[in-house]
Amino acid sequence: GSPVITDTQVSRIVLDEKKYPPRAIHAAISRAKNEYIDADEYARQGRTYYDEIVTRCFKRYQALLRESNALDFDDLLVETVRLFEQHPAVLERYQDRYVYLLADEYQDTDRVQFLLLKQLAAKRRNIFVVGDDDQSVYAFRGADVRNIRYFENDYPDAKVVLLEQNYRSTQAILDVAQAVIEGGEKRKHAKKIWTENE
Repeated sequence: GSPVITDTQVSRIVLDEKKYPPRAIHAAISRAKNEYIDADEYARQGRTYYDEIVTRCFKRYQALLRESNALDFDDLLVETVRLFEQHPAVLERYQDRYVYLLADEYQDTDRVQFLLLKQLAAKRRNIFVVGDDDQSVYAFRGADVRNIRYFENDYPDAKVVLLEQNYRSTQAILDVAQAVIEGGEKRKHAKKIWTENE
């Protein structure tokens, strides 16, 4: 595994921005947070020298956020999930406040969004999700299509409604799309898309 990185080492990072672009390092940190992985877990999972550099930056970045009494955008959800895990009474307060939940574009949710919705829905299981596993396009941003594909495993009493009629495209376009869909992975709920458009 990766060597242990001390706080002293964390404060002395000087990097060549051409070899280690800040945008790429920040993207790696953001992906980790969206997977609900903190800097220590990232270090444990790291296999390469680049991972070690990201770990050092991740730890320093989090230290600077703490010193500034700040959160970044990803932390807004991460810290909410953590709060609910550590303080069940706070979670229950929000479960009572948000009795019904609706999540649109569920195929594009990441791990931390999935966890937050699962926490909020745990008490009453009144969750309604809308999505299409054939239209998941945000894996590069941390979206995990398994969230929708395995929704019924988490909620076996869920009712599935397939929306197969298309109002925008012609049947010729839908036939091509259907062929692409059928050429992919097997689906639990096979769709047959159709339209009344000429």
